[in-house]
Amino acid sequence: MTENHLADQLSRRRALKILVGTASAAASLPVIGAGAARVAGPVCHMARPAAELPTYHPQFFRPDQIRTLEALSETIIPADEHSPGGKAARVWEYIDEIVADADKGAKDLWTQGLAFLNGVAQQEHGKNFEDCTADQQVALVERMSRNEDAPTRPEERFFVAAKRATIDGYYTSAIGIHQDLQYQGNTALAEFPGCTHPEHKV
Repeated sequence: MTENHLADQLSRRRALKILVGTASAAASLPVIGAGAARVAGPVCHMARPAAELPTYHPQFFRPDQIRTLEALSETIIPADEHSPGGKAARVWEYIDEIVADADKGAKDLWTQGLAFLNGVAQQEHGKNFEDCTADQQVALVERMSRNEDAPTRPEERFFVAAKRATIDGYYTSAIGIHQDLQYQGNTALAEFPGCTHPEHKV
């Protein structure tokens, strides 16, 4: 299993389609339901460049959990020649805000999911997930994603929540909006020529 394979599987273009196409399903996720709506205002600041953002103070996750979250978001949306990945986009801050505002069930899903990920990494590689090689990280994440369409185990449900939250956080960040999607804002037109087809001209 290679990093490129997972990158293809979770490509940004496909990720965006998933985000749009599963909006109704996402509402049932513990981390993208009512809690997300309540923090929609604060999260919008991520659309500004990182240099313009105030220092973020974690609301829920511990420093060690944040390191794992950073690595996980980078595995789901890795940096490439087109744009930086989930870590540079500070996706973990978005997730931290949402989980901090979520119910106990969602909090447990995330803390236990991160613990499971590190536990397997320790068992197989003798180190936490964030300290594993990129190929090792990809292999661990791929294993959790095998039942993505119908997750039943807690770690599978965690992966679905983590993937969707990472996609959501990435595409509300300056990096996701301006560098990956290359959206530069609305452009004013000096005039609107209308339809250029000859048969439609008056």
